[in-house]
Parts: sequence; C-alpha cells; structure tokens
Amino acid sequence: MKANNLANLIALILIVLGVIFIIWKLIGGSPTEFSILITLTSGILFKIIALSSDLSTLKERIKNIDFKFNALAHDFKEHIKKK
Repeated sequence: MKANNLANLIALILIVLGVIFIIWKLIGGSPTEFSILITLTSGILFKIIALSSDLSTLKERIKNIDFKFNALAHDFKEHIKKK
C-alpha cells in the first residue's frame, strides 16, 4: 500500500506542476510545450500505475471472497448430506 500512496502523491505533484506550467505559458512565461507535455504525461502514467495497483489489490480480495464463499457452500453441502 505504501508504494501505491507514493505513486498517487507523485502523480498529483506532476499533474499540478503541469497545470502550473500551462498557466505560466499562457501568461507568457518560459516553459516549452515539450516540458509541459512530459510533465502531464508523467503524472498521468503514475496515476495509471497507482490505479493498476489498486485494481490488482481488489482482484486479490475478490479471489479471497470467492474462495470463502466456495468453502461455505461446501460446508453447507456436507452438513446437508450428514442429516
């Protein structure tokens, strides 16, 4: 979970920095379009990495829940057979 929080933090920082660069460019400042594009793209990629990590964690939880339901169903079937 710690790496996921770090990826989210880096993504947030890069996206905010990209927005600041865009505003700076519109006002007449220095950053090039390439630096703005790289910053925003990097932020989006870090956000995708964090989202992927969240989805893999969710997938593992679903597998565990599915296993528990299967075990519970097996227990009920065994209980019915013994009566």
